Amino acid sequence: MSGARAVVECLKAEGVEFVFGVPGGQTLSIMDVLYETPEIRFITTRDERGAAHMADAYGRITGTPGICLATTGPGATNLITGIGGAMRDSSPVIAITVNNRRKDIGYDDAQDADHVALFQSLTKWSVLVTAPERIPHVMREAFRRALAGCPGPVLVDFSRDTVEDGELEFTPAAPLTYRATGRVRPDLEDVVRAARGLREARRPVLWVGNGVLISEASAEVLALAEAQQIPVITTFNGIGAVPTMHPLVFGPRSRFGTRLAKEILAEADLLIAVGNSLNAPSTSRWTVKLPARIIQVDIEPTMVGRHYPCEATMVGDAREALHALASAMKDAPIPAQRTEWVADLQRRRTAWRAEATPAHFAGKIPIKPQYLVQRVRAMLPESGIIVAGAGNPGIWSHLMDVYEPRTYLKPVGFGNMGIEVPAAIAAKLARPTRRVVTIVGDGALGMCVAELETAVRERTPLVVVVMNNRSYGNIKQEHEAKYGPRYIGVDFGDVRFDLVAQGFGARGERVERPEDLDDALRRAFAAEAVVVLDVPIDDQENVWKDPF
Repeated sequence: MSGARAVVECLKAEGVEFVFGVPGGQTLSIMDVLYETPEIRFITTRDERGAAHMADAYGRITGTPGICLATTGPGATNLITGIGGAMRDSSPVIAITVNNRRKDIGYDDAQDADHVALFQSLTKWSVLVTAPERIPHVMREAFRRALAGCPGPVLVDFSRDTVEDGELEFTPAAPLTYRATGRVRPDLEDVVRAARGLREARRPVLWVGNGVLISEASAEVLALAEAQQIPVITTFNGIGAVPTMHPLVFGPRSRFGTRLAKEILAEADLLIAVGNSLNAPSTSRWTVKLPARIIQVDIEPTMVGRHYPCEATMVGDAREALHALASAMKDAPIPAQRTEWVADLQRRRTAWRAEATPAHFAGKIPIKPQYLVQRVRAMLPESGIIVAGAGNPGIWSHLMDVYEPRTYLKPVGFGNMGIEVPAAIAAKLARPTRRVVTIVGDGALGMCVAELETAVRERTPLVVVVMNNRSYGNIKQEHEAKYGPRYIGVDFGDVRFDLVAQGFGARGERVERPEDLDDALRRAFAAEAVVVLDVPIDDQENVWKDPF
């Protein structure tokens, strides 16, 4: 078979459902095979950035690699932002690019680019394939590396002649024959050491991150928290790892997050960080006050103790580590100081909620962003999927309750704008029976608005709620907060995104009064269509003042 068919057969063997991308001359051989491969649906995006964002979101929602395809040069470079987002937020993605012919690579051909060098710092593995017989091994290796340990993206770059002209004979192998599925258990001595530290603690806190979502360890987090009466907070990437309404869950803490979560970290005498690398986004660039005593659990050995010294570490899968720690703590008494602290935190949480979203916001014009996200959550089914933007919309979205794992998605580590609409499309494709909403700023929507046409064309009903403040609001507010009442380069004209949506074949509505919001949301979620709600918001609510 040809090299192109070998590539597609490897994707079929892995159960790939979708390939996201933009066709190009170099990729035509693969596209031609996809034409006669009904098992795989090619989703044509308006820009390769959208394809990478879709692959990233698909990986986060399903836990299996999202696939994106692009041609050489500008096609490949347009993927980079989305691939960087997948790398920094640990999402399994396989980016496939097709370069020029082997003899012409680096020899001044059209659109010539060194894809491997371009992607190397933002992937787990980046490889150029110039021999057809290598295709089966490289494709297997790509899936293995994307899923092994801490997931992430890989790049497979083919020379054009490898997929067009190559011939080879092979039978695709079953994935389980070349990929391990077992979970890594922590060392027993490490578990004993961690249990000893937890027994001594009076005010321990569990700070869980994306690793808990990846290992599907939600039940284990709650089991340990309930058995030992330990408060739980999350990173932004960990939102949804545990139900936000659980009595022992007290919200997220990252560069932003709840003031209460920040206070909990400051008051705790022991931090148990699970699937949380304690990196710059998680710790406000290492300025959040943390306990002197830390236990860190991570699948990646190089991450434990990397940024903060630890009194105990457990290298292994989060589910296995938490189960082992809970077993070691089975008969441990709960100190009275701990139960008193938890009860006090629950009282403070009630007061914080009343302060963060006061009742009088319901009557304010322009609409308050806090009120907007509350009403979106109230109208969205509990099983619905929330895609939050990188700027202020994503920050305000932490006020929304999340009931199930993998139903909340936000770009955190790379902070890449423009992911919102593409990610919502991928979420709907991955989970077609669920309602999907993306909360996006007008600045970010300007970077991905063309993908509204993709959503309409692919018949993926979703709701786009635009927090419209006619600016790059987060940067504008940071400029004001740090340099006084002045700013530059952040304001836009008043774009009517409801009318823009209609031009793409979607439904659009502008909502300016809070009393109209519920009915508009109700109509949007009931519609089997792409719906854009353009909501002018009060831009005086400044997230940089740490009001939460």
